[in-house]
Amino acid sequence: MALQSERQDLKVDPDKGIYVEMEGIMQVRYSCEELGFEDWPEDFMNFQARLKKISEVFCLKDKETTMQAYFYCMVCNGELKSLRSLKEHASGNKHIKKACEKKRQILDLPQEPQNAPRVKKLKKERPRVDVGLTLEQRLEECGEPAIGLEYISEYINPKKPSDHPMYTCRLEGCKSAWGTSDDMQNHVKKTKHHRCFFRKMFPADSRLGGLTCADILKMAAEYEEGQGGSEERDYEVILLVRDYQKYMKLRDRKPTWTEKNALLEVEGERDRPGSRFLNRNSGVRRGTNTGVGRVGRVGGTERERKDCEE
Repeated sequence: MALQSERQDLKVDPDKGIYVEMEGIMQVRYSCEELGFEDWPEDFMNFQARLKKISEVFCLKDKETTMQAYFYCMVCNGELKSLRSLKEHASGNKHIKKACEKKRQILDLPQEPQNAPRVKKLKKERPRVDVGLTLEQRLEECGEPAIGLEYISEYINPKKPSDHPMYTCRLEGCKSAWGTSDDMQNHVKKTKHHRCFFRKMFPADSRLGGLTCADILKMAAEYEEGQGGSEERDYEVILLVRDYQKYMKLRDRKPTWTEKNALLEVEGERDRPGSRFLNRNSGVRRGTNTGVGRVGRVGGTERERKDCEE
């Protein structure tokens, strides 16, 4: 997490469950639709000390009591209503900078030099995942909103059903999203997928482009809640494709494949001389001259010129 010198001071590592280093940075709060409900916020320093691991479903609303927990950043004045948004926020440069400033004010520490060198840190290896799991199995353990599943295609190898499934997203703006169940799980939880889904649903709503990631995430959570919540999520809408050629074509894609690059390759092939995309009905082939060309331009024999003049 040491992208800047401030990060080294904070010793914050969300992957290890460390989100704050001191009190007064973030809180855990609760909301309820019950009249007269009084919230008693808990400082995040105490919260992370007593709870070593936060559950993915920690912020889900209880349908019976309407009680819902959420995180509140005191230095950024923002609500965080999922574990993913908490991790992303705690790792963000803006939050880190404000948290460091808060720490310096409380401890009366000197200001950091403006051009302080960045501390480099080796990239962590991505943990291995079981790609044999289906998208449904992964999302059942996920407490974050996953909408727009009707635009997801699941490809199965009919010749070898034990092969891991592959996935694509058909939403406009998301067609470059493809891969294993792990890749697609991360995609359907992202703000980009949520925004494209709402643009499909509300094409005339120009406000979607100006909404922040937090606004889109909140909108997605409210939409899924209105559909019955994650427990009532309909996985039958995922399009199942049992086609060997399509499966292998998808599985053999280069990791860097995108829809844009694929279209550029097709355009390049179309414009290349001798391409199969050239008009085959033109009657003219490269490297050959027509009769008119030989007489009118090259000259031809005297008889050919005379026949042409007549």
